[in-house]
Formats: sequence, structure tokens, C-alpha cells
Amino acid sequence: MSLDPYDYLRIQIQMDFQCQRCGHCCRVADPIDIYPKDIRRLASFFNISEEEMIEEYTIPHPSETDLRAFKATVPCRFYDEAKKGCKIYQARPMVCRCSPFLSPGQIGLQGVEIYEDCPSSEKSYTRIKRDLDILLNPNTRTRKKLEKALARMMQIE
Repeated sequence: MSLDPYDYLRIQIQMDFQCQRCGHCCRVADPIDIYPKDIRRLASFFNISEEEMIEEYTIPHPSETDLRAFKATVPCRFYDEAKKGCKIYQARPMVCRCSPFLSPGQIGLQGVEIYEDCPSSEKSYTRIKRDLDILLNPNTRTRKKLEKALARMMQIE
């Protein structure tokens, strides 16, 4: 996977990101992308077959033919408002693991998308403004560390 300077910036900001569990992204994300690895992980979590997982919890993705999407995503059926958390956190989809800065659609883009409705994104934005040159130009050791972190987050390894 070829990464550009903004990808390295996004990885570092995502690693530093401290979710406040406000649930905003869980209430507005639509669709919630489901990748094949997500189906396997979620099926295991629910102790059901992959076919049952697809049938019970997903629909065809509205714009990506090789993906599925969660059924009933506004709000996400797995966000627990009372507990301010995800009921399937350990098995949550990749797009949730990588939100808000490493959503698959952001890799390779010039710049960083800041979600104004996310209170934690504002803290990240402050760091970006302060440390932009350092974040865009990591040394070789830091690049390798960030690439490894990205692989773990996206479960490429």
C-alpha cells in the first residue's frame, strides 16, 4: 500500500484520537460499510454463520458492489445510548475502527477531513495546526510504526 504524507498524518492523528463516546457518528453514519473481514469477525462474535450474519444484519451496499452495509443504521442498532458505547465494540466494523480520520474513503486524499460535529475531532484539529510540518514529514522509523499501526487498525496483517 502506497501512502502519502497526508496518510501518515491521518494515521498519527487517529492513533492520538480520544473518542468521547458522544455517539454522534453512530447516529448519523449511513450507510455503515461492511467489508468481508467484518462479516467473518461479526459472525464469530454473534456465534452464527457468515451466511446468517449477512442475512440478519446486512443489506447490499447502496453504492459499492463489493461491500455490504448494516441494516438499520440511523441510528446504528448497536449504539447503546444509555451506556454511551457500542454493544459490539470488540467486533465493530473496520469503518468504525478507523473513524474519523482513517475511513477507507480518506486514504490517498490530499488534506484531512475534520468532522465538525465530533467534539474529539476539534482536539485533533488543534494538534494538526500546531504540528503540521512534523506530521507530514515523519522519519523512516516513525513511518514504519505508522504503517504497522494502520495495518492493525484495518486488519490488513
